[in-house]
Amino acid sequence: MLNNQVSKAVRLAIAFGAASTAVFSMNTIAANEGVEKVERIQVTGSRIKRTDIETTVPITSIGRSDIIQMGALNVADVLNQSPVTIAGSNQSNSAFGTTGVGLNTTSLRNLGSSRTLVLVNGRRFVSGVSPSSGYAVDLNAIPASMIERIDILKSASSAIYGSDAVAGVVNIITRSDFEGVEVNAQTGVSGESDREKYSLNLTAGNSWDSGSVTIAAGYDDDKGLKSSDRDFSRYDEAIFLNDEGGEYVGIQNSSYPPQGRVGAYNADGTPYVGDENSFNRASYRQLVTPLERKYAAVNFKQDISDSVHSFTEVNWNSSKTYNSTIEPTPFTTDDVYLPSRGGVGGIKLGSPLVPDLLRQNLMSDNPDLTMDNNIPTLVRRMVEFGARSTDLERDTIRIATGIDWEINDNWLLNSYISWGKTDQRQENGGQINVERAANALDVYTNAEGNVQCSNDLAVLQGCVPLDLFGAGTLSDEAVAYVRSPAKSQGQVEQFIFSTTLSGELPIELEGGMVGLAVGAEHRLEKGSYSPGDLAQTGASSTNKSEPTNGSFYTNDVFVETVLPVLENVELDLAARYSDHEIVGGQTTWNAGVQYSPTDTVKLRASAARAIRTPNIADLFGGRGETFSGVADPCDAITASSTGNVAANCLSIAEVANRVATEGAFNLTTIERQSTGGYVGGNEDVKEETSDSFSVGAIWQVTDEFSLTLDYYDIAVDNAIATTARTTVLNRCYGVNPSDFDATCGGAIRDTRGALTEVSSGTSNENDLSTKGLDIELSYKQEFAYGQLSADLIWNHLYEYAETSIESGEEIDYRGEVLTPTNRANLNLGYAVDDFAVSWRMKYWASSNDSNIEGNQNFSTGAPLEKFNRFPTVIYHDLSGTYNITDGTDVTLSVRNVFDKQPPVANQSSVSGASGINTVGEAYDVTGRYFQLSFTTKF
Repeated sequence: MLNNQVSKAVRLAIAFGAASTAVFSMNTIAANEGVEKVERIQVTGSRIKRTDIETTVPITSIGRSDIIQMGALNVADVLNQSPVTIAGSNQSNSAFGTTGVGLNTTSLRNLGSSRTLVLVNGRRFVSGVSPSSGYAVDLNAIPASMIERIDILKSASSAIYGSDAVAGVVNIITRSDFEGVEVNAQTGVSGESDREKYSLNLTAGNSWDSGSVTIAAGYDDDKGLKSSDRDFSRYDEAIFLNDEGGEYVGIQNSSYPPQGRVGAYNADGTPYVGDENSFNRASYRQLVTPLERKYAAVNFKQDISDSVHSFTEVNWNSSKTYNSTIEPTPFTTDDVYLPSRGGVGGIKLGSPLVPDLLRQNLMSDNPDLTMDNNIPTLVRRMVEFGARSTDLERDTIRIATGIDWEINDNWLLNSYISWGKTDQRQENGGQINVERAANALDVYTNAEGNVQCSNDLAVLQGCVPLDLFGAGTLSDEAVAYVRSPAKSQGQVEQFIFSTTLSGELPIELEGGMVGLAVGAEHRLEKGSYSPGDLAQTGASSTNKSEPTNGSFYTNDVFVETVLPVLENVELDLAARYSDHEIVGGQTTWNAGVQYSPTDTVKLRASAARAIRTPNIADLFGGRGETFSGVADPCDAITASSTGNVAANCLSIAEVANRVATEGAFNLTTIERQSTGGYVGGNEDVKEETSDSFSVGAIWQVTDEFSLTLDYYDIAVDNAIATTARTTVLNRCYGVNPSDFDATCGGAIRDTRGALTEVSSGTSNENDLSTKGLDIELSYKQEFAYGQLSADLIWNHLYEYAETSIESGEEIDYRGEVLTPTNRANLNLGYAVDDFAVSWRMKYWASSNDSNIEGNQNFSTGAPLEKFNRFPTVIYHDLSGTYNITDGTDVTLSVRNVFDKQPPVANQSSVSGASGINTVGEAYDVTGRYFQLSFTTKF
């Protein structure tokens, strides 16, 4: 019976191929004729080796042949083709950011990168994200050339792998036991003759009686794209209404022009005409961030004795962005004089910097102006400082080493330690020192008739007048004095010790022996991030930002058992207790059952409790200054207002005095816009929990054709997020007056009662739930003249909802562009002799930009109608491989064969990313792309 199970498992694996719902951790299953003992295999999602590759949880595998056919250089390119994953960060949606530029992360079920656990060979990998902003593995650190296959475990697995496995697990299996030398070279170019890619990889390995070593090294370079390289992203765009009320795409440039603007005038005094004088930010923006990578890896295995086997894995990667830019700094004198915070300074109308024409026009518009009055706010695009650039380098190293001790024929002890570190260094150009700008704008005409800075000490430090009144009016000396170069650096570090004892108990059930695994794990996470010096003091044109520094550890114990209750019924149980240094202890569990009513049908179901404990950013993220809008619950309160909010507002002396004096607490526009504050980590945040359930079936219809169905239901409670500052106030003021604390955890009001500061941080906000169905079909047939294969993976989404903890309101985002009702991949292949060809189709169903009218046209501000709907998009990829000799082959790939252009999602949308005018997570921004790969092995 056991050998029959193994042979059936092998047939399933061969038939399923790339779309397999069960996967190997070894290349073969060895069985001896007439011998009952069979070599057991390790499968993703379990710590117990078993004879059957199927488990109670659904798994999809992407094999090396698929990676080669895709022409992928990056793991993200592979994963984001799957209907069950989506890009968290990629080279397009991160291009407008700072610390996250160039990141490539993945998100299972679109539940977030922080809820997707990424493993390498079944073990955790260090985060590549700045600890000030999040936690996720940067897939740039794992070159596609090193990968044997990728297993996607589509179920919560915290009981097996620990925290963060809420949506599931991505287990990347690297190449090992390699014999010989392999050289691979790739090059690519788009149909527009840009976005060149170059890659060179060397893999070498050798085996001997007691061990093996595999060494790989490589270099690749993706030249990226500017927004100006494509028609759809060449301009700043928005949606407008024509005379008949129809929506159309129009230009919406920035009103911060290089010549400066004061109200309705250019800074030189001539009339400002938007169509002629505005600034196209897209001319500086990045469509795809350039990325250069260098990497090396070693897999080493050595038998210490007949029963003790050691292993060591070393991964090193250096990723570098270069020439990544956005538009020059949008400067406003409000950043210098801070009128929103009560500042009264400004550029005087009588300043020698103000052109006569501008002075005359302003006085004509307002005859009451005097030479001692401030001119209106001046805004200007600081092109003389150059583009704001982000040159960022991330170095990741990770070492894992351990032993497998075969205590006897039945029990195995696996122990390992793992250490990893990511260093991030960043240089940002184009920023301005606002304190020096204040000196350079405070000028007078000296006795020689020259304009100079008023502050003598500033003059000694190099101060020269900052002439903002016209295009090209800034001198090199002024730029040098005011320029604020910014350097920042961060580091993430991870240490793990884990040990697992696995084997079979001397308990035999009808279906076989009871399997057991028990173990313990210690994990230490550290993170630090230091912004630029001027950013920390608030003296640069960016908001003030505090450094990040923190660490935590967790000590876990876990147990797993496999109970073969009957020959065709298996029960899998697992539990883990985690003692987290900050949030305390949590228990997670998995329970699954599989039943085979016939040799060709398998039914399975599983349920799990999983957790995501807060990471360094959630707990210790340095607070950043913000001036985003805040609604004061006391605004418009009168003496006759009733309810908890009114009572609590009137209990504040400054508010009550203003109501008594003015009859109501009516805030001015400036007061409403002047509420500063900070947002950052929170050491009081708790873990989030999830409860998930899945049920599915595998049907081997024939030896050539298989069908897999899996329904899933995931509910996340107390999801970790940043609390809106308005929400902080509403919760504070909505309590019973006897429980009211006027400080609201740090809110500050001035002498007139207006809020000047409200801060917030991470907390446990809202609940998430998603439900859907995964369908996988696989067909393989051999003919006299070749072999045909067809694999379909389809995801149908029933629900993707968020429920507010505060109000109980539920919003279902199902059908939005990042959560479409249907996604699918169809892969067709045909191989004959030395030639193989594949045709891949990626389907993204029609979807909405927003289900809740969150977007707007720029004519009336009404929600979008026509442009709220994105059409169905199907991409076609073609690849062909020719085996020149047994060890040499060449592959030509064409992605987006029909050059499908992406739908419009510009400034009017909620899903489009800055600078690209579309949704980079869903749609291809490059267009038709040709890639050639040459591989030779000797």
